[in-house]
Amino acid sequence: MPEQIAFLLRNAPNLLIGFPGHRPGGLVMSVLLALVAIGMGFILALFIGTGYESRRRPLRLAAHVYVQLFRGIPLILLLLIVHQLLGNGRQLGLETTPLLSALVALTLYSSAYQAEIVRAGLQLVPQRMVESARLMGSSRRQTYRLIKLRYTLHIMLPAFTGQAISLFKDTSVVVIIGVAELMTVASISLGSDVGNAPYWVGLYLMVGFFYFTVAFTLSRLAQRWEQQHHTTNLVHSLANY
Repeated sequence: MPEQIAFLLRNAPNLLIGFPGHRPGGLVMSVLLALVAIGMGFILALFIGTGYESRRRPLRLAAHVYVQLFRGIPLILLLLIVHQLLGNGRQLGLETTPLLSALVALTLYSSAYQAEIVRAGLQLVPQRMVESARLMGSSRRQTYRLIKLRYTLHIMLPAFTGQAISLFKDTSVVVIIGVAELMTVASISLGSDVGNAPYWVGLYLMVGFFYFTVAFTLSRLAQRWEQQHHTTNLVHSLANY
């Protein structure tokens, strides 16, 4: 038991921030991957989710195909396809690496799910609020930005939070292309030495604890924000616009 504890303490810094000379890595890399993919995916999701409500059928069809395509492909398969297409070297003037492949795949995967959340949220916006804004002289763009989008982001916060937590855990699949996130660092720490077999359970329990801590913290922060900004207060604040 003392040897196992010593092994865990020795590898804990690597699991958190990566190996010396290859940082950031470990848990920090997993969090960064999730943050970038969620942020970039959300920007794409706004355009795609809005495309569902477009008056132009080609835009609606394109949005539908995009969502169904990237939601229907398993993330691990999408990651392998993107990595094979990008490869290593230079593509379109950019230096392509496994990290870039991971970011592209996670962004595409995340944006498809977030676009569906945006679409559902936009459909739940009370029509009376939209009509009132238009009667008061708001343009279509102002109505979308100040009324529909604000309402959607608020009422769909639980769905966005759940998707963010799921994507954070899904970053573990990038282990197959060698990106130094948490699972990759854990695998390297154990290595192929049979003598490390007694440490496997303890090390992966620590990895699971790290994933749980981040996911639980994010969930609690979202719940606290939701309690402080009740939907009723949102309606009153939107009325001021």
